Amino acid sequence: MRRSLKLFLFGVAVPGALSPVIYAAMSSEDGPDRERHRVRVETAVVVDVVTDALADVRVEVGHVASASGCAVGEERTLTVDAGIGDLLNVDAGSGELSVEGVEGLESVRVTATLCAADDGLFRGLDVSLRRSGSQVELDTDYPSSGGWSDGYARIDLVVEVPRGMAADIDDSSGSMEITGVGALTIDDSSGDIEVVGASGPVRIDDSSGGIRIQDVSGDVDIEDGSGEIDVRDVRGSVVLSDGSGSIDVGDVTGEVRIREDGSGSIGVVGVGGDFVVERDGSGGIRHSRVNGRVDIPDGKR
Repeated sequence: MRRSLKLFLFGVAVPGALSPVIYAAMSSEDGPDRERHRVRVETAVVVDVVTDALADVRVEVGHVASASGCAVGEERTLTVDAGIGDLLNVDAGSGELSVEGVEGLESVRVTATLCAADDGLFRGLDVSLRRSGSQVELDTDYPSSGGWSDGYARIDLVVEVPRGMAADIDDSSGSMEITGVGALTIDDSSGDIEVVGASGPVRIDDSSGGIRIQDVSGDVDIEDGSGEIDVRDVRGSVVLSDGSGSIDVGDVTGEVRIREDGSGSIGVVGVGGDFVVERDGSGGIRHSRVNGRVDIPDGKR
């Protein structure tokens, strides 16, 4: 198996073998189809490891350590063949998540940055990508909860998929940006969510964090605990429930229905169908350019 390894050392004299300044370990798992490379860096070092195994891995430890604030870090790239008719299942924990639909792409490509406060927490981090029938499954593993009080561990994910591919995302914490996918389902605990250019219905169940949705070809359904909600340019209907935070909705071809709003203002502009607020707590309601009927609680008219 072909392999290349490049080390660049800044201001460090390492006679003979690599000294305690640098510790690099390379191990092979799952036979010839997968290789993992791990590097521990305690000085200004850039390491570039490239293999031609089925799960290609690129590691830039100097970049991970300095730019991302990781005491121990690793970057991996994983690829699996996929088409627009497939479904992407993502199980993500702590860390940022980006999913982008790319025109003409015929695979799912994942760049994962694993970052931890120490070796013990780092050993609990892992990411895997596999195909199961018509589904592509992206999974992450994290350390047990015992050592988290003294440190941190996260996995940042950048995912490229065929444009228009459907996605089902289960995320724990961290911001999320989704662009150019098809039908989309998100179950999220905390962190801001941004969805742009979905070519199918969008369903979001979120505990906390702001939500911004724009340019959707399909219905939008949101259940949110807290955080601002901004929805624009929907070729379908918008139905949502919100605990707290402002709600702004604009340019919707179908109806806009607020099932329940705890607190925060509601603003709606440009609705092709009805505008209905079933239950509302505190905060004003304003609306304009509604083609259908307007039904809002007494005292808010």
